[in-house]
Amino acid sequence: MKFAPKPENDFAQFIRTYYDECQARFGRIEAIAGKWMFRDLIPGMSDFDTRFIVSDNMAPDDWCEMSMAIGRAHHYLCQRFPEWARNLEHLPGINLTWNEFTSEENYYPEYRQWSFYHTREPGRLSAALEKLDERNWSEKDEYHFLKKFCLYYGRYNRSIDPPVNLGPHANKYPLHSRIMHYFEPPVQAAVILLRKEIMTGKFESLESAGKLFPEFKCWELIREILHANYEIPKWYGEPYLTELEDAMEYALQEILKELGNSVSLIPRTDGADIGLWRKALERTEIDPGLKIFENAKFSRLMKGRLWFYANAPGHFDSTWLIENELLRMNKSYIKAPFPTYWKEKTGEDTEDVNRIFGELAGNVLTEKEVASLKEFNKLTPGYWEKGKEKNTALKIVEIFDDVFRSLVKISTDLSKEKKVANNECQSVETV
Repeated sequence: MKFAPKPENDFAQFIRTYYDECQARFGRIEAIAGKWMFRDLIPGMSDFDTRFIVSDNMAPDDWCEMSMAIGRAHHYLCQRFPEWARNLEHLPGINLTWNEFTSEENYYPEYRQWSFYHTREPGRLSAALEKLDERNWSEKDEYHFLKKFCLYYGRYNRSIDPPVNLGPHANKYPLHSRIMHYFEPPVQAAVILLRKEIMTGKFESLESAGKLFPEFKCWELIREILHANYEIPKWYGEPYLTELEDAMEYALQEILKELGNSVSLIPRTDGADIGLWRKALERTEIDPGLKIFENAKFSRLMKGRLWFYANAPGHFDSTWLIENELLRMNKSYIKAPFPTYWKEKTGEDTEDVNRIFGELAGNVLTEKEVASLKEFNKLTPGYWEKGKEKNTALKIVEIFDDVFRSLVKISTDLSKEKKVANNECQSVETV
């Protein structure tokens, strides 16, 4: 088994160039961050999970404009720098205004796992980060990281994460996927839950877990593999691959037992049964506005993402990336947010989104927005015709502004209602 030479670490150059190009196309971008720490960015393996902070008072139309501007920036950079195809796989995920980044209503624990690289507002960024650091551990944090642990818990699925846009480094991806994409996330979540302290880095979390559970065999195997930059042929074949997977699965099983004594959202009677844990989280009452945000958090730049995938240069493989979005879009933008909104507004549980759309037409939503929602619902049933992925993506691009505006409207409506209710409670208390 031969390995391509490890590429130079040019992530600093990439981040600076990317920030400048995006800012040139949309001037209200004021800071760039990425998930994890800089040391976690492995050349040839890692993409860059960008996060933007923009100026306040962004209207829905501004987000729509920004979405296409960043999509075009990706297209330009992908053409100019083919070697950055992996870095450019995703348009920025969660994008926020300064006020959203610091408000309690919009607090999302992932914010504290971002590393900031450049900003035109250093004073404001420092103040925002200080405000986040002042937060005490809360149920919001526990829910977020417990949900993440439950999501990733389990034995590695060998068919789940194909190598995309990795070029000559694709043969290393099976180990990177196992360790960094599917084992590290639940390990990090568990360490955070046990320490009740949010950490940023992937390597940091593996090192901390090794200190908490030094008896586990997996740490020695992982250190050997990472130290060699995945370039040890034996770990790609049997029996060694199964040995690695066994060791990681055992570690998660033992960590699960330890976590049961440290979390408050899981009944002690559920023991170490991950199925019961997942059901307990489903029953957990959370702010409906947060539930909508959790599902729709990538919607602000989704139009630009799909446009870029559908128009990407020939060297950029976008088929699986489009399929991945088509697989989850309906749940994120239809099945989760609209029934959540409807239940909060009316008290009624229903999965009939077309009936909800009909009730909202001409009231909360325009007729055009409802028509776009219905069309989007038809275009994203969770399956698709092979070979038609790009065509489907372009059809979604045509209507997505209305889908996005609809999500904004129901979220804003719930937020206003919540503020009115809070004000009324305060008035009663005052009386």
